[in-house]
Formats: sequence, structure tokens, C-alpha cells
Amino acid sequence: MAATSKETKECKMSKSFKKRLDMLECPYTSDVDESWISQLLLKPGESRIRILHWLFSRFDQAVSDVLDAQYSSVTTHVDSRLQRLLQVASALGLCSYDDIDLVRGVTTGPKQWLFLDQLLDIVSIADSAEDPQTKSFSVPGVVSDSWSLEEQFTQDSVYLERLVTQERMTTLFHPAITLLPPDLAHKLERSWVERGFTKDKPPLPDVKQLSESYSDLMGQLTRQREILQELLEELPQKEDQNSDLNHVSTTLGLMLKELGQFITGFTYSFENEIRPWCNKPQPHLTPLGPAVKRVHSLLSGLKEWILPWQLLRNFRIM
Repeated sequence: MAATSKETKECKMSKSFKKRLDMLECPYTSDVDESWISQLLLKPGESRIRILHWLFSRFDQAVSDVLDAQYSSVTTHVDSRLQRLLQVASALGLCSYDDIDLVRGVTTGPKQWLFLDQLLDIVSIADSAEDPQTKSFSVPGVVSDSWSLEEQFTQDSVYLERLVTQERMTTLFHPAITLLPPDLAHKLERSWVERGFTKDKPPLPDVKQLSESYSDLMGQLTRQREILQELLEELPQKEDQNSDLNHVSTTLGLMLKELGQFITGFTYSFENEIRPWCNKPQPHLTPLGPAVKRVHSLLSGLKEWILPWQLLRNFRIM
């Protein structure tokens, strides 16, 4: 019974990971079945390193500079990519600074599930915050498919309690609506005070000035529409351009993925086979080199001098 419950939880987590990776459009798991997600993420290997590298880079583009190969250490005996991934993960608070086994993928299952679940959570939330279409639908707090309804309710209750203790209830549920941001509203109120007015008795708006501003904005909007119409007439789009564009985009995307795989393979080979031999101190040569070279030249001269005599001896024997 316990084994069945464990398998059900792992299946649920795999579906959750697959769903979030598909929403993030991860290129390494686009054609992978849900049953293989755990093999890619929980088993140590090249696939796990690539996915972690992609997730950290998706979270923040500046992380790509930290994960770049030029920041690797030459003297380390561990894969330098794992060292850089550990540095980023510890900076984000996902693990401790010396937990290299967790990044490599050789720790226990629950610890790895928690690590990957938190990483996908922060990447998904950061991606949703930057997307203007999903930004309006984002909810506060951490939302995870791996949590039960009771756990999710507890987390939301803690967040709401923290929010209520930080803000004033009278300000939070005030019936009046402020249309301007606080900095602009404060600046406007100061201008009213300088002109002899107060917040309770603001000055009446100047209808003539508002009419002039409205006419000016309408003129600018009409001009921009005319420019847009001229551009549309100068660059007519053909009906078959969309299909050609989709074909070119798909082909380019596939070529870029293949190029990325080639670059990753070259980087891996360079990091493990070439870089350890780079930037090493110059070897100290012993004085034996010139003597060996002199002996070699004498032996070569002796061989050239003996060769005709050997040929002559062979001729006399025949």
C-alpha cells in the first residue's frame, strides 16, 4: 500500500513537472513522455545538466553570464558546470553552498523532488510576471500543483495574515479610489498648496486648457493613424507569406536547436578534455636535452656512414 502511494505521488509530480516545463517551452522536454520526465530530471547525466542550465537562464538572462564557461576554475576536479550550477542554486536559496550531490542528482528522491519543485515554481512565477498576457491573471503567493488543497489553503492563509499585518485595514478597504500613483498625487497636492488650495477644496479644472490638450492629442492620434495607413499601403502583405514565414521560422528553430546541441557538446568536451591542459605553468626543462640531441645526431651520422659498408658486404656475399 505504501509503495502504491509513493508511485502515485511520483506520477503526480512527474505530470506537474511536465506541465510546467511545457508552459515554459523547454526545448529538451517538448517531445518527452511524462513517464520519462523523472529519468531526465532525477538521474545524473548530461540531460539533467542541460535542463538545469536552461531553467536558471530562463529565470534571469544575467545568470547565463555566471554559467558561462569562462568563469570556470581550472584547478577543480569536479565538472565545472556543476560548480557553476551549485553557485547559482545556493545564491537563490535552493540548496547549501556545498550540496554538490543535490545538483549532480545522486541524493535521495524526496530531496530532489523538493529542489526541482521549488526551482520550477520560481521560474514559472518569474516567467508569468514578465508575460503581459498572464500578468493580470497571476495570483500572489506560491502556487504548486504538488500541494494538496489543505496545504494550499494553509499557505494562502499565512500570506493573507502577513498582508493584513503589514497594511492598515482602513487604507486597504478605503471607499475612496485614488486614480493617481502616490508620488504624482503628492506632487499634485503640493502644487495645490502653493496656489492656495487644499486637498479637501481642490481648484476647479480649466475647461479651456483641457479642450486645448484634447485637441492636441486628437491631432497627434490622427497623424499617427495616417502614418500607419501609409505604411500599410507601402508594404502590402501577401496571403501566402504567413505559411512561408511559419516554414522558415520552424526550419530556423530546428537549426538553432541543433546548433545549440553542437555548442553544448563542444563545451562539454572542451571543459573536460582541453581546459585542464590550458593555462598551466611552463615546464622546467633539464640540461639533459642538448646532450640527448647531440647523441642522436652522432648516432644518425654513424648510421649513415655504416650503411654503404653494409651494402658493400651484402654485395660481396651475393
